[in-house]
Amino acid sequence: MPNEVEDTKASTVIESPEELLAHALAMETEAAEHYTEIAENLELHNNQEVADLFRKLGEYGRLHAAEVQEISKDMVLPHIAPWDFKWPEGTGDSPEASALEETHYLMTSYQAVQLAMKVESSAYQFYADVAATTPNAETKRIASEFAEEESEHVELLKGWVEKYPKPDDDWDYDPDPPRSLE
Repeated sequence: MPNEVEDTKASTVIESPEELLAHALAMETEAAEHYTEIAENLELHNNQEVADLFRKLGEYGRLHAAEVQEISKDMVLPHIAPWDFKWPEGTGDSPEASALEETHYLMTSYQAVQLAMKVESSAYQFYADVAATTPNAETKRIASEFAEEESEHVELLKGWVEKYPKPDDDWDYDPDPPRSLE
């Protein structure tokens, strides 16, 4: 009888450069979409400074997606159903999917950068894990390069966070919060 743990681990290994690039493209596209959605929600609540920051992060995601498309232009990337992506165990989401539930209409730029650092750190860990587990040398090389790039993004964001003051404990106090018609 096969070992269930080994079967699960084997099913999460990314075997080829094409499979890795399909994951990377989905990850960057999703990140750009989520950041843009957050920006639009913050604009509705007149939190323009933080909305602008999320728009900038969304643009970076689109640039990274374009970079992945350029790298893979001579390859045929597999179509992967949403439930078949090999994202980190237990998440079901791509590592760069900014958690919408972690946002707040009054969040500050400091908090936005903290969230982005968390997302970029997750992306770094994803690529580092792929590099450590794949049996394919080219997949390992690409994953290692992407991990290094994500590590650089984290370092860049660490510099950004220093620009913004840490919010007070009552940062989310609103004497007149938005009302839902539900």
